[in-house]
Amino acid sequence: MNHPHVTLEPGRIAALLLGPAAVLVPAPPAMAAELTAVVQAVPARLGAVERIAVVEREVVAVEDGQLASTAGLLRLGEASSCAVPGEACSPQRLAEALRRHRGDLWSALAEFGYAGGRGGGVQAAALAAAFAAAPGGPEPATPDRVFASVEEFAARCCAWRDARPSTGE
Repeated sequence: MNHPHVTLEPGRIAALLLGPAAVLVPAPPAMAAELTAVVQAVPARLGAVERIAVVEREVVAVEDGQLASTAGLLRLGEASSCAVPGEACSPQRLAEALRRHRGDLWSALAEFGYAGGRGGGVQAAALAAAFAAAPGGPEPATPDRVFASVEEFAARCCAWRDARPSTGE
C-alpha cells in the first residue's frame, strides 16, 4: 500500500496521517505556533498536494521508568482526501508495540501499517536521527501532558485517530 507523504510547514517536520483529520508526529521537535500539514498521495500522480491548517495540537509523553516516548497529536481544519493506511490500534496493542520497540513510536506504528517505521518505507532510525536533540539540532517539543504509564500514553494517541475536522465554532 502506498502511504501519503506528510510534512508540517514550516520546518519540514515528518509526520503520519493517523486519521482523515489527524496527524501524529513521533518524537516531535519544537513546532511553530501556526502549522500547515502538507499531504501528498504517493505516487504523486495520484492526487494534488493538500495544504491543510492545523487547528489544534497536543504534545504528550510517557516516562514510566522503563521507556520514554513523545508524540505530537494534531487536528486538521479539514479532512484529507488521502486514504489513511494504518489499521485502528487499541491502546493495549500500541502499548505492547511500544514496549517491544523500547519507546520508538515510528517503529511501533509501523506494526499497524503506518509509514514511518520498519516495513513502512521509511527507516525509523534515520527519522529519529533527524529529530534527535543534539548540539545544533532541533529542540524537542515540550510536552503538554506526561503520562506515568505506557497504556495511558497509548490510549491518548489512539483517541486522536478519530479526530474530526474543525467545524469553525
